[in-house]
Amino acid sequence: MAIDTTLPVRAELVTPPPRTARATLIKGIRVVITLAIAASIVYAVVRLWPDVRSTLLRLNAWTLAGSFLAALAAIAANVKAWQAVLRELDHDVPTVRAGQIYLVGQLGKYLPGSVWAFVLQMELSLRAGIPRARSFAASLMLVGLSTTAALLLGLFGIPTLVEVGGAAVWGAAILAPVAVICAIPPVLSRLVDLFLRILGRAGLNHRLRLTGLLRIMGWSMLAWTLFGVHFYLLGVGAGGNLSPTLTDAIGSFALAMTAGLLAVASPSGLGVREAVLVASLSPFGGVGTALGVALASRLVLTVADVLAAGVAAWSARGIRAEEPSGASEPVL
Repeated sequence: MAIDTTLPVRAELVTPPPRTARATLIKGIRVVITLAIAASIVYAVVRLWPDVRSTLLRLNAWTLAGSFLAALAAIAANVKAWQAVLRELDHDVPTVRAGQIYLVGQLGKYLPGSVWAFVLQMELSLRAGIPRARSFAASLMLVGLSTTAALLLGLFGIPTLVEVGGAAVWGAAILAPVAVICAIPPVLSRLVDLFLRILGRAGLNHRLRLTGLLRIMGWSMLAWTLFGVHFYLLGVGAGGNLSPTLTDAIGSFALAMTAGLLAVASPSGLGVREAVLVASLSPFGGVGTALGVALASRLVLTVADVLAAGVAAWSARGIRAEEPSGASEPVL
C-alpha cells in the first residue's frame, strides 16, 4: 500500500497591517469628541428640565407633538438645503447620505465653539468621497445662505422687537443688506473660489447658478418657517396670556437663531437665543412665562436633534467608509 508522504500545507496566517499612530490618535479624538457631545447634551437636558417642567406640563399632548413634528420637519428641510449646497459644489450626494453627514455633524454645535460641527461634517464627508476643503466650504456656504434667509424672514419679527429695543434689531438692519449682496451668484462664486484657493485647493469648475442658490434659500426659508411654527405652538399652548402671531414667531425665532449663531463661544447659542426669544414674547405676556417657553423650545429642539442624528447614524450601519485617494490630506 502506497504511503502518502505529502506533508499538510500549513495555512499562512494573514495578519492585518498594524494600526498607525496617526490612525489611533484620530480614533481616540473621535471617541473623546463623541463622549464630550453626549455629556454636553445630557448636561443641557438635566439643567433645563427644572425650568421647563411647569411649562411643558401646561401644554396638551397635541400641541407638544405638533411642535416636535414641526421641529423635525425643519431639520429635514435643512438636510435638503445641505444636499443642494453639495450639488452646487459638484458633489451629487443622495438624500440619505447627505442626512448622515449633516445630522450627525450638527451635534458638534453642542460643544463650545462653532467649529466642531464643521470638523465633524468634514470627517463624515470624507467617507462619502468629498474632500475636506470642499465640505468646509459647503458648511460655510450653507451657514451664509441660511443666515441670509433668516435675516429676510426676521423682518417679520422686527416690529415686535422694536417695542423692547435690543441689539437684534440693529444687527438685522446692518447684516441683512450685506448678506443679500454676498448671496448674489457672481459675488458668492468669487468668495468660494477665494476660500478654496486660500486652502490650496482647486477652485470651482463652474460659477454658482442662480437656480441652485434659490433652491438652497428656498429650503432654508422653509426650515426657518417650520422652526417658527414650532415656537408659535409652544407660545400659544403655554398660556399665560401669550398670544404671538405666527409671523411674529417666525421672524423672531429666525433672528434669535442668527444671534445665537454669532455667539460662537456659547454651545448652540445658549443664552443669546433665549434673550431674543424672551424679548419677542414679553410684549404678549410675562417675562417668566416667556423664558419658560424659550427654554422649552431649546429642550424640544435638542431632543429632535438627537433623535434625527440617531436615525441617521442607524441608517449608516454596515456602510463601509469610502476613503478617497486623498484621504490622507490634512484637515484643511
